[in-house]
Amino acid sequence: MNKNKELLFGVAYYFEYLPYDRIDQDIKMMQEAKIIATGRSFYEVQHLLTFLEVENYILSNGCYVKFKGKLIQNATMSIVEIQHILAIANEYNIGTGFFNRNGFALTMDNPIVQQHMRSMGSMDIEFNEKFFVEQPVNFMNLYLNAKTERVIREKIIAVSDIERYAPLAIDILPKGVSKGQAINLLLEKVSDSRVTTYAFGNQNNDISMFKTVNYGMSMKESTAELKKLSSYVAKTDNGVLEGLKHFKLI
Repeated sequence: MNKNKELLFGVAYYFEYLPYDRIDQDIKMMQEAKIIATGRSFYEVQHLLTFLEVENYILSNGCYVKFKGKLIQNATMSIVEIQHILAIANEYNIGTGFFNRNGFALTMDNPIVQQHMRSMGSMDIEFNEKFFVEQPVNFMNLYLNAKTERVIREKIIAVSDIERYAPLAIDILPKGVSKGQAINLLLEKVSDSRVTTYAFGNQNNDISMFKTVNYGMSMKESTAELKKLSSYVAKTDNGVLEGLKHFKLI
């Protein structure tokens, strides 16, 4: 394994779909290279972080960041911001999701919500319109197609940032928060200026991350926009492993 200083971003989702007995020992050894998980929330990847012995990570699309086990960012949305988003969502009958490190809840069920959840392989859903009153919210989801997004986009970005991560879902983030912003926050904590950064991704919510790192590696099924920013595009379905080998990281 390459022993130079590297930081790797965006690999957690890859491990989510692998039985532990299939995780290559070389990948397990990447903990020495400071693997940093991105994208998912803590409740989704806690077991992976423990298994891979990761202390440095970015979760919840950049909202939740730890360095050497210490929390350095926990960005949340204010009640006023959430109510603004909900008013727009209710006007257009859009299902909304609330997310934090402990879990998530949705406001309503409708055909678009069901279609999105099926595509994500998750139908165990809690519905709780008051979730944001009872718990902090790191970020939100709106479940809608691209046409509806264009209609409401300007109203949303008045208070929050938008990143599309699936055909029927967009992330609603606190202003100024993104995977790229969180990477820069972590890099400020790294004293070695010679560190080389790599990112893995497949959706447009990885664009800020790819614009921040030295090398972006997109998966075979990635969006066209992300592929344009990539240093390497995977040719197989095992894109993370392929990219690691391409850059001689394992």
